[in-house]
Amino acid sequence: MKGEIELKVGVVDAGTNSFLLLMAEKENSRINYFFDTSTIVGLGHLVDGKIREENLKKAFEVIQNYKMLCQSYGIEKIAITGTEIFRKIDEIYFQKISEGFDEVRILTGEEEAWLSYRSVVEDDNFSNLKNPLVIDIGGGSFEMAKYMESKFRFESIPMGAVVLTDRFVKEYPVADQLDDVDDQLKVYLSSIPSGPIVSVGGTGTTVASIIAGRSFDPTVIHGKFLNIKDLTELLEKMKKMSLENISKINGMEKGREKIIIAGLFLIVEILKYSHASGLYISVRGHRYAVAKDMLDGAK
Repeated sequence: MKGEIELKVGVVDAGTNSFLLLMAEKENSRINYFFDTSTIVGLGHLVDGKIREENLKKAFEVIQNYKMLCQSYGIEKIAITGTEIFRKIDEIYFQKISEGFDEVRILTGEEEAWLSYRSVVEDDNFSNLKNPLVIDIGGGSFEMAKYMESKFRFESIPMGAVVLTDRFVKEYPVADQLDDVDDQLKVYLSSIPSGPIVSVGGTGTTVASIIAGRSFDPTVIHGKFLNIKDLTELLEKMKKMSLENISKINGMEKGREKIIIAGLFLIVEILKYSHASGLYISVRGHRYAVAKDMLDGAK
């Protein structure tokens, strides 16, 4: 029996490469996540440490569109979170982008990792996994989070897909341009723990969509297991492709074609160092935990 909607909230995740919008409602003490979308903005492609004007303009356009969407769905409270890009640049950018929101905060690396971790362990789809390592490969950084020795531990590594692409990829096909990254990653990944791995974020969902050979469909890829053999073969195949051909791959999110190889490279490296046979895909992320806290009244 349908009950009364207690509260409707929206959460905007303003990231280095993508801006995402999640809407959720609470009905009869149950939470329903009913709308989730993503738009490539590309703020992380900096010039002399500053955001490109065209990307900043797009960011404002996306924010206004998201606000209108929230209004059309009757959202009563809307929050915005900033991640790695906003931890690095002048805070005035986030202040301007976040005007008019009810809740505003730039997440620390630890907060981002904890919230992303919660979005997995609070999801019934992964209840069978014992103490998973949750990874979130973003544009500016990637996070790893896990409980070890009864304590939550995380790392936020400032080597995301946008950062690696801008630093190492000068032309397409990419070929061996990312080979030198391994020595830098070794510092962070040499002691990575073993166990099941769950990937949240656009890198994992895009790779899963490509392997499925179809456009993004959360009902198809959420909870899907991808083995390292298929991921490695896809990486080697894409390294030989032109940017134009990469953009035409079934399942490729428009605007992500430039950075997807670097993102997939990071996934494969994490799997190699952890000696894992593959990883699970979650379409969720920290915005789900933020929405849950808003609906539960948590601080």
